[in-house]
Amino acid sequence: MPSWLGSLQFRLILAFTLTLALALGVVGVLVSVAAETETERFQARSQEFRVGRVHRMIARRYAEDMGWAGVQPSLEQAGTFYGRRFVVTDAEGQVVADSHPSRDKVHPGKRHKSRSAPIVLEGEEVGSLVLVADGEGPSSGRGFFGRPPPFLSSLSSDSEPAASTGPGPSGEPVVSRVTATVNKALLWTGVAAAIGGILLIAFASRRILAPLQTLGGAAQRLGEGDLSQRVPASGPSEIRQLGNTFNTMAENLEAAEQQRRNLTADVAHELRTPLSNIQGYLDAVNDGLLRPDEATMATLRQQTAHLVTLVEDLRLLALAEAGSLVLHTRPEALQPLLEESVEAFRPRADAKNISLTLDVAEGLPEVELDRTRISQVVDNLLENAIVNTPEGGAVTVSASGSASGSASGDGETVTVAVADTGPGIAPQDLERVFDRFYRIDPSRARATGGAGLGLTIAGQLVEAHGGSMRVESEVGQGATFSFTLPVRQGS
Repeated sequence: MPSWLGSLQFRLILAFTLTLALALGVVGVLVSVAAETETERFQARSQEFRVGRVHRMIARRYAEDMGWAGVQPSLEQAGTFYGRRFVVTDAEGQVVADSHPSRDKVHPGKRHKSRSAPIVLEGEEVGSLVLVADGEGPSSGRGFFGRPPPFLSSLSSDSEPAASTGPGPSGEPVVSRVTATVNKALLWTGVAAAIGGILLIAFASRRILAPLQTLGGAAQRLGEGDLSQRVPASGPSEIRQLGNTFNTMAENLEAAEQQRRNLTADVAHELRTPLSNIQGYLDAVNDGLLRPDEATMATLRQQTAHLVTLVEDLRLLALAEAGSLVLHTRPEALQPLLEESVEAFRPRADAKNISLTLDVAEGLPEVELDRTRISQVVDNLLENAIVNTPEGGAVTVSASGSASGSASGDGETVTVAVADTGPGIAPQDLERVFDRFYRIDPSRARATGGAGLGLTIAGQLVEAHGGSMRVESEVGQGATFSFTLPVRQGS
């Protein structure tokens, strides 16, 4: 099957053509029925009017001549003019005039009498006008009209139904001509509408589908690895939305690929430093430049520990991001955990003359947490705060709860914040402080922090507990890192 048969444009054109054909067919049938009905109704009124005129003319002629002697010529003239056969009978039912005397003789009877109109003079019925509709008219068949006019039943003195008409005419009836004309006009109108509609839908569909074709090509190139692909957001609102969605997806893929490359470079950079140091010391020992004494071994152990810590951080981060990190949670009160972390960092704070305080709100509910992991989060925030706070500054650890109004405690949270009086964080850095290997200090000096994984791991650990982490800071006003954990249900 040709590929264009399955295209959306072909299907749109086919659907339009079928819909148009169906609509024209239904309209044609309805118009034909309406035309036939209205034409027959008009014929009936016209027939009634014409026969009424013949009836009045015969009655007037009879009154003027006081008999039927002058009726024959007038009746022949009326029959020729109207194209119908009329017969006049006297009071005894005998034929006294015939518009077509050359035809077979008409024998008046009940069948004709039921389609006759009485001729009354001074209150006395002197005869009847009969419309012959049984094939005896001049046009043969049923005459000028296709069926007996309804006036006969109203003018008839007999209530018996009219007799059936004769065979159809040799010429085409007016109803058929009108219907044929209407159908022909509809046919040509439909052909013109179909041609114009197909051209219009082809043009419109091409304009509508052009962005989709562009999008398809861009998606194919994106799948081949060209992540720079973008499409113009044009066309109808749905197409624009699709284009914007594609562009967003492409941007995210490009950003993810860039992060992957940066991660590879950062991991290589962070591993290279301790490995280079270890290799350098080992080469020096091997060449006899250094003695494998206690100081040398301590340096090697320090570099190895740093390397192990880095690899463990990477492993932990990969597990957390993949959702595979196993947490050993149980109901815990946060105050003892925070007190242990604060006391562990107090000697370092005292060494820099930093005021380290803990402020825990009373009545905090228990939290379902993994004590080891949450301690790791708090320790990381305290480490950063003390490193970045100058001598004589202050670091405050606080914990507070938020009430939800629920008796069961569902929806309540506990927030832990670590605030410092350091230099603060620039606005352009705030959005990236939780990125892997991102460091505000581009020199990556060991004095200003580690590998840049601490905050990333802390954020992932908090999210693994169902919480969230955020940072607030102004340059020169210090920084506040906080995380929120949901309260254990029923606590």
